[in-house]
Amino acid sequence: MLRRLLIIGAGGHAISVSDVADSSGYTTLGFVDDTGTGISLLGLVATDYDLDDHVRAGGLIAIAIGDNYDRERVWNSRFAHVPLDQFPALVHPSAVVSSRAQLGPGCVIHAGVVVGPLANVGAHSILNSASVLDHESVLKDFASLAPGAVVGGRSTIGERSAVGLGASVKHGISVGDDTIIGANSYVHRDISEELVAYGSPARVVRSREPGDTYL
Repeated sequence: MLRRLLIIGAGGHAISVSDVADSSGYTTLGFVDDTGTGISLLGLVATDYDLDDHVRAGGLIAIAIGDNYDRERVWNSRFAHVPLDQFPALVHPSAVVSSRAQLGPGCVIHAGVVVGPLANVGAHSILNSASVLDHESVLKDFASLAPGAVVGGRSTIGERSAVGLGASVKHGISVGDDTIIGANSYVHRDISEELVAYGSPARVVRSREPGDTYL
């Protein structure tokens, strides 16, 4: 069975997603930006016409846009009608993913990641290099863990929320939707939705509207 993948996005994250895909048995056909323009990247190019034909034929797609809000926006505007099985969960071969974990469509699990038993990885979420989602934790749809971020067991990271570089979330903690946890922070108490928090221990420093820049 051919596992050929078109990638939506043409930035650094798209290169990383292509590497995960190619390392795990997929073939990257090309990159298309979120306006449908063909982009030359890694010597490959695709066009909006290629994408439309690919979708109609049941081809595989990855939305490789690093910003959580923008990734969901592109999904809603262009792909919400596409069957979920056209968005494979991409897992780098060096990642350690429990057979008891649940992986949502379109999620990307990068090199060195650990996903514990009974963890739930949401649709189109991102676990960047060397991040950890421990046992029974939930990373909701379109959320992300930056490289080196660690989420302890039985914790929840809300929709579109982002846990920054090297940050740690204590076990049993809840982080609300559209919230940003700054780099190298330590979260030891629940953080509500639409906030920016950072520090060790993490403190809320301001509110945040969905779609605002991360920090």
